[in-house]
Amino acid sequence: MAVDDQIAYRPEQALKVFPIGRTLLFSLLKSGEIESFTVGRARFIPREALEEYMERLRAAARCGTAE
Repeated sequence: MAVDDQIAYRPEQALKVFPIGRTLLFSLLKSGEIESFTVGRARFIPREALEEYMERLRAAARCGTAE
C-alpha cells in the first residue's frame, strides 16, 4: 500500500505526505492541532486529521489571518 493510500500514518510517514518539520509536527500533535491516537506504544495520525489541518490553514490564508 502506498503511503498516500493509507487511512492513518505513523508520524514519520505523515511527514512524507505533509512535508513539515518533525519538531513542528510533534508540537502540533501535542497541542491537539492535529488529531492522533495510539495503539499500544504506536502513535497514528488519521489522514482526515491532516486534511482538516490543511483546510484550516487554507481558510486562515483566505481570510488573511495566521494560525
